[in-house]
Amino acid sequence: MLDRKPLDHSEIDTFLQAIGQAEDGDINLAECALQLAADDREITSLDRYKDHLKCLVNDAHSLMAQIQSNEAEPTLGDYLSTIETVLYDLHGYKGDKDDYDNLENANIISVIDQRKGLPIVLGILYIHIARALSMEVDGLNFPGHFLLRAVRGKERQIIDPFQRGEIRNTPWLRKTLKSYLGKDAELTSDYSRSVSNRGILLRLQNNVKIRLIEAKEPEKALAVLQQMLLIAPQEPSIWRETGMLQAFLNNILAAIKTLEHYLMIEEDPRGHPETAILLQQLRTQLN
Repeated sequence: MLDRKPLDHSEIDTFLQAIGQAEDGDINLAECALQLAADDREITSLDRYKDHLKCLVNDAHSLMAQIQSNEAEPTLGDYLSTIETVLYDLHGYKGDKDDYDNLENANIISVIDQRKGLPIVLGILYIHIARALSMEVDGLNFPGHFLLRAVRGKERQIIDPFQRGEIRNTPWLRKTLKSYLGKDAELTSDYSRSVSNRGILLRLQNNVKIRLIEAKEPEKALAVLQQMLLIAPQEPSIWRETGMLQAFLNNILAAIKTLEHYLMIEEDPRGHPETAILLQQLRTQLN
């Protein structure tokens, strides 16, 4: 009998709080992305989407078994080819180039339904398959366009999940970096640094938040920031941004409490003076 459980929306925050306290290596990216995506959806169960994630993994294992039936040890290329076949050919995923900024492209439920989305959501699906195959795959701290690094032994490649898992070389990285940050930007080791699982989830939700702000829906953007606080309660920048948006929405008491907490946990003093001035202005409004 299949294990089936109805979705209880009241338990999503509890799930996210548990993620916030979990060790980073214990975070299941795809599972957490489903919970985040479900929070604003009128769905009664995530079972169909969890089944799909299992199907992706099972298909990848089946294909790898055919490759491993040969005596030669599979190469990194064999693994990458397997994921490309399963994710992009068999299941038809693709990057949405025609409507890139559509909010649905940042929601993994919608991406699974429509088979298209942003680089980061496709990247989470890619990572889900890769890690199930015991591959070493991480997200990269590359701006503007989410990329992955896959490693097997001495082999390593940078992968673009938005473009069917295409391998990206240094000239492409340099050109793309300059397109996002300006012609004077230089490709440094910081941009190839691995991002934690928690960092990937925050980057996912930041995509959602930005699109909501651009759509002039600050209340929904605030709800996303509050989700981000559950996932990363020790991240000062999120507390600061949340407090500033609460102030913008005239939630004065909440903004004061949030910004006070930011000042308490932020060790970098550069943001303190501006925040202290805003706090003083907010307190004055209460008098």
